[in-house]
Amino acid sequence: ATAWVLALPMLVGSVMLPTFGRLGDLHGQRRVFTIGLTVCAVMALATALSWNVVSLVVFRTISQTAGFACAPTAVALIMDRYPLAERPKALGIWAFTSAASPALGLIFGGPMVEALSWRGVFAVQCALGLAFLPLALRWLHETPRRTDVGFDIPGGLALMVASGAVLIYLDRGGSAGWTNPLMLATLCLAPIGALAFTRIERRAPFPLLPPGLFRNRRFAAPSIGEFLSQASSNAVFFCSPLMLQQRFGKTVAETALLMLPLPLGMCFGAIVGGRFATRFGERAGGLIGASSMAVSMILFLVGYSNRSMGTITIALIVQGVANGFVRPAVASAAGASLDPEYFGVGMATLRMTALLGSTAGISIELAASEIGGFPAVFWVTLVLALASTAVMTQVVSRGRPSGTAEELVERDRIVREEMETEAGLTTLPAFEG
Repeated sequence: ATAWVLALPMLVGSVMLPTFGRLGDLHGQRRVFTIGLTVCAVMALATALSWNVVSLVVFRTISQTAGFACAPTAVALIMDRYPLAERPKALGIWAFTSAASPALGLIFGGPMVEALSWRGVFAVQCALGLAFLPLALRWLHETPRRTDVGFDIPGGLALMVASGAVLIYLDRGGSAGWTNPLMLATLCLAPIGALAFTRIERRAPFPLLPPGLFRNRRFAAPSIGEFLSQASSNAVFFCSPLMLQQRFGKTVAETALLMLPLPLGMCFGAIVGGRFATRFGERAGGLIGASSMAVSMILFLVGYSNRSMGTITIALIVQGVANGFVRPAVASAAGASLDPEYFGVGMATLRMTALLGSTAGISIELAASEIGGFPAVFWVTLVLALASTAVMTQVVSRGRPSGTAEELVERDRIVREEMETEAGLTTLPAFEG
């Protein structure tokens, strides 16, 4: 039940991300942003009032899915409001706040849970959202509407069936039995949904994914690497608080503070990683990030077996910095592979891939823990991190154009700001839970 409170909203939200962007194009970004904010806040209150596990999962899924509408629309509002020369700075501020918000959540979340209970936390979320709503209505300006966009509802449903079947099998297989007929039948829905999704996308007038996008190695390699790294890191992010409480006997508030190095490391890594990839190439940045992620898994194994809180803290820092290195590198490499007309949907696809990886990571963590506890989780995530490292060797770095020293410095500044912005865009969903 705990897993689905996190996994189901990310699964639905990942598929809905491109749809929210298109809704904003069709009906206005300000309208979609404010509706998403309102629904998120109201359903947060409903979550606080939930009476059983089913209502908790349903209300939380609606709330968080509505909250996902604020991410693409916020970027679109910034792009519309600021001229070209000022956009990098504005988007950089937005990306920093997106990456820093998890740190604030960890600082205040633990004490709030102990003081107000989890129901009180959702009530506070509702109050904050509704308090910001009149400011959003006053400050935000509506964007021009477009008529040349559409939706791919059948494709989105097919993708959710394919992804959901695998996640349910991983989630329930350990308790129900991996060879249970019902579990195997559920797993069989995955290839059926994937096949249906492929056929729908070929014929859809407005496909969820552009045709042939993943046949482009320059886009596929960073996307697959991102999926694997997100699955690895989110599995650890989900199990680490439980490990700190069960293995080390920490309270909720202590656990929140001890988890703080992870998002702080990510903020630091996104800045340094973006600059590193700008200078040495996206492949180098991705390789360092993914391989460092593998090192962090080894540190988790050592810290767990020795009950060493210091080693666990170092592992969390390395994990955060590694994530920070991976995200701007893969975002830049994937973006460089896209034609201008496909940039928006291509980057939305990358974020959707990251969310699906995050969702898969939670189910993988549950399945591994059923088999061998926390050590099994770290071994599986180590394999995922090593697989991501192998995929990163196939990432193609941007070309390095010639020019004067001043031109190259200006180009590097623009590319670095693009990377840091995309890092913020992909960091936020990972910590939505």
